[in-house]
Amino acid sequence: MVKRIIIGIIIFTVLFSLSVQRQAFLSFDDNVELVKMTFLNTGAKYEYANINAWAKINNDFTSFYKINEYVEIAIKNMNINKQKTKISRIEENNFRQVEVEYTENTRHINIAVQSLKNGSNSETYMLIDEYLINGYDNALKEKALINNTFKIFKLKPKVTVCFVGTFKGKLNKEKNSSIVKLVLDKLHAQKVEGMEDENIISVSAYSSKLKEYIKLGSEKINLNVAIRYSSFDDKTYLWVATPIIAIEY
Repeated sequence: MVKRIIIGIIIFTVLFSLSVQRQAFLSFDDNVELVKMTFLNTGAKYEYANINAWAKINNDFTSFYKINEYVEIAIKNMNINKQKTKISRIEENNFRQVEVEYTENTRHINIAVQSLKNGSNSETYMLIDEYLINGYDNALKEKALINNTFKIFKLKPKVTVCFVGTFKGKLNKEKNSSIVKLVLDKLHAQKVEGMEDENIISVSAYSSKLKEYIKLGSEKINLNVAIRYSSFDDKTYLWVATPIIAIEY
């Protein structure tokens, strides 16, 4: 888990430090609604949504006392029943972490506050990773809870939102391509980069209809679409996210 979270920080630090910029005419909530409606237009059966958010708290190697304070405040403001949480603590020479895992009928939430020390450099981060499950799809409500939690600490998080759905059975390559094309066309998005083989299609794109974007070099990206067949449950999975997919696919 520690390795996964650290890798996640590295990935997001690279992506978002390159540039997170905004268009002038839409809010990020509008982005989420547009992406959600486009996702539903594909005909995929909604399975779950993921909201992933993180922010740097400070440049200190933070004490466990203070880390616990951050965690307690986050638990309260995410409307989590503390009695139903699983809280774990890790301490190594240059690493401290408190992680909270919480599951209820419609939400699965992980909160982690971790502090890293590398020589003379130190950093402390908060991460909130939430899954909306069992048919619950009110991403805007949950995103507001997450944003308000970070706001208490006067932090503006980097946020990604992803909707995940399925089609029965294995779709042929042409059908997979047509679904990805439908998403891009609905959002007037232009492909920036991607990969495609017999098992998966993954496309990063830029849509002028979406407000926020990340910038990699000279390229803008604010839409990520992937489709892949799973033999485990004989379903074809579709991921549609803004600005990027922050979960394994």
